[in-house]
Amino acid sequence: MRHSGFVLCSLLLSVLAAAATFAQTAPVAQAAAGSAPAFGDPAAFLAAQFGSSFKLDRKIPPLFGDLRGDGHESVVLVATSPTPLLGQEKYRYKVVDPYDAYYGTANPKITSTFSLHFDGSERLLLVVFDWRQPDPKHITKYVIINTPFESVSLADLRLKKKKNLQAIEAVDRTTLHALVFWDGKNWHWSAQGMDSDDEFKMPPSDDNVKMPPQR
Repeated sequence: MRHSGFVLCSLLLSVLAAAATFAQTAPVAQAAAGSAPAFGDPAAFLAAQFGSSFKLDRKIPPLFGDLRGDGHESVVLVATSPTPLLGQEKYRYKVVDPYDAYYGTANPKITSTFSLHFDGSERLLLVVFDWRQPDPKHITKYVIINTPFESVSLADLRLKKKKNLQAIEAVDRTTLHALVFWDGKNWHWSAQGMDSDDEFKMPPSDDNVKMPPQR
């Protein structure tokens, strides 16, 4: 009987030890599988990466996907800021305007004055490539200005002769669907293309300045 009791006690201790080990490792596995649990507080992350002048738009949750096609996860936040250009050097991000670049004017110092709202309420797309990287010097960050949208999501994209990646799909108040995507060197905006699943038509590259549609 003593031997049976000893065996039973040993088995019970083994089960408790296995349960404790699982309890410690399960959250880690869950965090690795899903981005949201590891992301923490989006507002705190935004302030740390871009500065206190940016205010998170809580109506649109963070978007997680592979925007570079390199297998590393990026995050997209929607925010507002009255002075998006001022923190570039301090917080190591770059302001870009693919929407107005498509129509011929690519300099954010100029196009940032095109805003329809002069109170800083126009929304921005903030992108952090490889946001899980522990060394902040190896994180690449962008603030995308002037993209008209009412809602945003991520869409799978295949560029000609390039690997698969994901793009930001922006839907404006006229229900126009546009893609904002990274081609490996620059950001692009295009409301055309997607003729098939195997091909994406790049925006025109002529030098003629085209007038953008009314936002």
